Amino acid sequence: MAKQTRDDIKLWRDGTLHGGMEILRASCYEHSYPAHFHDEFVIAAFARGAQRTRICREKGIAAPGTVMVIAPGEVHTGEAVQRDEGWDYCAFYPSQALVNEVGETVLRGRGAVNFGSEGMRHDPQMARRLLQASAVLSESKDPLEKECVMYRVMNQLVGRYGERTVHSGRQAMLRADISRALDYLQCSYQQPVTVKDVASVAGLSEFYFMRTFQAITGLSVHQYLTQLRLVRAKGLLAKGVNAAQVATDVGFFDQSHLIKHFRAHFGTTPGVFAAASA
Repeated sequence: MAKQTRDDIKLWRDGTLHGGMEILRASCYEHSYPAHFHDEFVIAAFARGAQRTRICREKGIAAPGTVMVIAPGEVHTGEAVQRDEGWDYCAFYPSQALVNEVGETVLRGRGAVNFGSEGMRHDPQMARRLLQASAVLSESKDPLEKECVMYRVMNQLVGRYGERTVHSGRQAMLRADISRALDYLQCSYQQPVTVKDVASVAGLSEFYFMRTFQAITGLSVHQYLTQLRLVRAKGLLAKGVNAAQVATDVGFFDQSHLIKHFRAHFGTTPGVFAAASA
């Protein structure tokens, strides 16, 4: 018998928005997001309840009226402060390229857009705008309406919080050896990988490598590789590839292995995500 849950998590990819943007609307109670990252920005707004979160190594509480901005690659977590209350929120996942494009029209300076050192800001007005935009994107069938709403809210957000500088907010430069390891994982995620393989690429002993990798990325090698596979899986699912084939293509043992990790990270199943993204 399936476990009953109060969680209502809708995650989808809209192919009409800037080449395909993911959007989320959720009411969470039991679900707890494990440490993970995204290749895109995370821009979230909170409507009800409270989420306990960690962005990189900074902990905080996202209450109603909070706007959260997480840069690509930053490891973060999320869970209810009180499970009886849970929390409601929306999130958008724009690419760095899209954020930079918006920045060129609303910001001075040069370089990539970043949002400084604050991961969370209490801004009820901006939170309302983001929540209203997510409702339109969820309900509208008109691609033009959705594009206009997304452009407007992105202009408002980047114009209010963004800056164009040659540095990159909270993100630090990676050590060269760990950077080589990450490049290797990006290229090898479809294959079975051992710590020895990756440590060898980094030029470090296995135990020193594991300790250093965790300290720098905030994830174990296994967690990082699983995250890479899930990111690739979402891209294939949104294109209509069936879940069994996706599992094989991205390096999971089988479809049940994919479903287990997909549900743990995103609070929904590959099938539901694919159907919503079609």
